[in-house]
Amino acid sequence: MDLHALTPLMFNFNKNYSRLHPTYNILSARFGDADRQLAVVKEKLTLIHPKFKINSVYGHYSLEGLDIFAHSFTLVKTGRTVAIVSKKFFSLSDTYGVEIIDDENQAFILALVIVLDQILYDKVY
Repeated sequence: MDLHALTPLMFNFNKNYSRLHPTYNILSARFGDADRQLAVVKEKLTLIHPKFKINSVYGHYSLEGLDIFAHSFTLVKTGRTVAIVSKKFFSLSDTYGVEIIDDENQAFILALVIVLDQILYDKVY
């Protein structure tokens, strides 16, 4: 029995301020695999829409159709849509609808959505 495979995925997040553009890291918090870097999210400076460079152990991702006012975007990996994210307007807390295709790591995609929410909407991390 592979106990590592049975351990639930858990994540830590941190922000690196030492660069011109902030870098956000998603780290494993799984027992026996703690602090392994799973992804780096870099925000690129643009005038109109935020752009991101997302490199992870699961592949390279980008945001498409980002609409800050509608709070929605599509997460794309190697030209293929892997998740559609929409933030609900009328709720007392941050509430999302996240559709993830079946063969993607759902826990990782949700962790990525949390980081992107912090970058895009809260601006506090």
